[in-house]
Amino acid sequence: MRALHLLVLSLTAGGATAVGLAPHGARGTVHTSGEGGGPGRAGADSARVATFLAALAHTDPVICDLIGDQLGNFWMGDDPARLGRFSDAPTGIQGAKDSLAGTITDPRALALLVATLGTDNPCVRRAAAKLLGRSAVSAAVLRGLLDSPSPRIRESAAFAAGVGERREIRAALEHRLADTAAGPAAMAAWALGEIQDPASAPALQGAVHASSPRVRLASAWALGQFEDAGFAKDVLPLLRDTDPVMRATAAEALGRMKSPRVGAALVGALTDRNDAVRRAAVSALADLRERSAVAPLEGLLLNDPDPEVQRKCARALGDLRASRSLDPLARALGDPDVEVQRAAANAIGELDEVTKAPAALVRATTAPDLDLRRNATKSLARIGDLATVQALADRLGDEDKDIRLAAVEGLGEMKVAAAIPGLTRALNDREPEVRRAAAEALGKTQE
Repeated sequence: MRALHLLVLSLTAGGATAVGLAPHGARGTVHTSGEGGGPGRAGADSARVATFLAALAHTDPVICDLIGDQLGNFWMGDDPARLGRFSDAPTGIQGAKDSLAGTITDPRALALLVATLGTDNPCVRRAAAKLLGRSAVSAAVLRGLLDSPSPRIRESAAFAAGVGERREIRAALEHRLADTAAGPAAMAAWALGEIQDPASAPALQGAVHASSPRVRLASAWALGQFEDAGFAKDVLPLLRDTDPVMRATAAEALGRMKSPRVGAALVGALTDRNDAVRRAAVSALADLRERSAVAPLEGLLLNDPDPEVQRKCARALGDLRASRSLDPLARALGDPDVEVQRAAANAIGELDEVTKAPAALVRATTAPDLDLRRNATKSLARIGDLATVQALADRLGDEDKDIRLAAVEGLGEMKVAAAIPGLTRALNDREPEVRRAAAEALGKTQE
């Protein structure tokens, strides 16, 4: 920690520079085109970067990691009125935050980031690499860092390249897959997955067979990012790995590849003893729209000990849309976990060729839980069972606007005279959107 603090002070005071950094003025602005075509915002200068890194070095590791995760993940501020801020909050904070989200161009700031890539603190090192990846650092500098004698620096440089999706140093990253240290090799595989250049696929296919489990894991994940069924054969054997993280990662990658030949293997993974592997297999089968998985998914929905597996099964059955899943989904509405109930209620509305609403779904429209009530009402409205006209009419008095709107739309699609009294009352709803929908629904009913 102290070494980093001294490094920060010396760099900011001494005006350090780095050879090959993009030539910009010390506080020059960078202009990038956003969706609106307007100018971008200047990135942080060396003083801001130094202050930021020093603060990270002296904070709690959990807080440091949280901040590192959020770098670049927030919207830039544009509220001079400072609405939603406390009255005694200091001014200027948003501008400083924005600068750390912008593209850093200050050569001294870039030099500081480069010099921090080898620090002992892994969180500070990651934050510096993330900022460097989003900066104007040159490809030549990144290539040089990838060849550093220090494994830490090589790993950090690979992370920066992945963050910045620097396609121009793809070859250097591919070369790094054979690094003698697992950290840089695995990070290079991750970076190539972030860059998503199909030209890297052969190198990653080779790295799937590396001696390091970490490198194999990262390479399998990276191949999944290409969403190419041709790479399934390279990843499929990893479903039998002894490491559950490897098996889960392989299942996730296979789901993204959309190969028609992996359905049976993924169905087999539904019986894995590890919860995370079963979750990944369920999601992968849903992505593949694997019809042979319907029955096993129905079984897991009702019997798996992990509620998250059950929730994923409900969502997957909704994606697969098989009408035969109506009964198990209706039974899941009685599950002790309310989130399983919500997922089941929503999935029922996605099924094909369902014309009769189960009694459990009708009951769920009056549930105390708002999300369950909302999902159940929307599904009931989609089914359009004439026997549920009164159940939907009862929802016109619900406190939730979305529920009332779903009930109005469902009644309108039924086009029955029994819905007219409720729809007429809905013309006086306190929400304009519901009133408009009621008028449209009455028009359909009276055609």
